[in-house]
Amino acid sequence: MTTAAKRPTKPEAKRPTSNTIARSAPSRSGFVAHVARWAGLSVVQFVLVEYIVSATWRGLYSYRNNYISELGIPFCGPTGNWPCSELYVLLNASMVLFGLAIAAVGGSWYIVRRIDGRAASFFVVAGVGAITAGVVNQGVNYPIHSFGATVFFIFGNFGLVIAGGHPSLRRSIRVAVTALGAVGLAGYFAYMSGHEFGLGIGSMERIATYALLVGVVVLSVSQFNATRAPKTVDETA
Repeated sequence: MTTAAKRPTKPEAKRPTSNTIARSAPSRSGFVAHVARWAGLSVVQFVLVEYIVSATWRGLYSYRNNYISELGIPFCGPTGNWPCSELYVLLNASMVLFGLAIAAVGGSWYIVRRIDGRAASFFVVAGVGAITAGVVNQGVNYPIHSFGATVFFIFGNFGLVIAGGHPSLRRSIRVAVTALGAVGLAGYFAYMSGHEFGLGIGSMERIATYALLVGVVVLSVSQFNATRAPKTVDETA
């Protein structure tokens, strides 16, 4: 046999090998696994940013009596002496990041099979709502801002209730996550109907917000090892 007979043709030389394909697939899966592992934990930034902006609010800001969205209003009155914060943009940016994180949780966790399609869809929609509320602050267009916040509260907390039933979770985690989603929904509907129960309207809004935030963090911590790498994903879950 001549050496020419052993030389591969051009199409054969350029054809990707099975090893090349095998290497690229885990790389993509690894990226999704990293997103799934850390996206949910990133929502804690909202609590820190909210505290910083509220501390710089001109006047006395009350977590009990003031709305969260008031921290994102840039207008300080016609003479510039109404209560507001010069760091308002941080609150709005933080809300956008919150929305991106929730949407990333929905997409990546569905891909690695830590939540089902229903919960993933609810989280993605909730993320879009939060992004809308952050981009269009209350001072720019209240109806659009309010609509985005409503979508965030309802779909996000409903997403928790659905995600809490996933079989990959321990019973204690399922109960905790489902309960947090239910508390968030109850807080939102009480807030919207004007029922404060002596806690203040700001507290009721924060119940809806923090219940969702804590629920996502609890889910993330409980699934931390499961989303470490693609090989740990339970395909039958």
